[in-house]
Amino acid sequence: MLLAAVALVGPVARAQDPVQVDSKHYSVMLENDQVRVLKIHYNPGEKSVMHEHPASVVVFLNTSKAKFTFPDGKSTTDGGGKAGGVRYADAGKHLPEDIGTTPVEAVLVELKAKSGGSSPVALDPVKVDPAHHKIEVENDRVRVLRIKLKPNDKTKEHEHPNGVAIYLSDTKARITLSDGKTREAGGKRGDVTWGPAEKHSVANLSAQPSEIILVELK
Repeated sequence: MLLAAVALVGPVARAQDPVQVDSKHYSVMLENDQVRVLKIHYNPGEKSVMHEHPASVVVFLNTSKAKFTFPDGKSTTDGGGKAGGVRYADAGKHLPEDIGTTPVEAVLVELKAKSGGSSPVALDPVKVDPAHHKIEVENDRVRVLRIKLKPNDKTKEHEHPNGVAIYLSDTKARITLSDGKTREAGGKRGDVTWGPAEKHSVANLSAQPSEIILVELK
């Protein structure tokens, strides 16, 4: 999902906020001082109005075909994706349109001002547990991981910085912290949760595979 680039320094008031100018297709799922997470839904043939986003990560929940028109009214690009796909987009303005035969269903993680960087983790999940953690996107703003667990599977202990988890499948999990304390976590397909920085292991409590996209913030 390519967007026309614009400068973004610190939080800005967007005159063309999609939640305000097109609440039919955009709604807020989660917001704090680091991210705003939007649910996106277009039916076939529906189009938006011109709006803008800061730098963002989009996660496609289904396979869709969409077109983005840029502010000049002439330039366009492909805005669709495959189910489970992930893309990073620079800040910019566009007008989306569902030009396919299926709805556009996606989760968009909008990034707010950089916090000045996060401390490096000692137990990087990609290094200590590569069987369950794969890098999908990485740049100076985010690292996006795809996490897969087989039925009743468990990860090795690892740690993450602050991040947003997007569930690609219904998930029921048990989190075990480094001090031995546990809590249950998870959600339905398409749900999102905020994940504070912590060291833990994760067990899939379901008899079904679990797949999660984790947007780690830098």
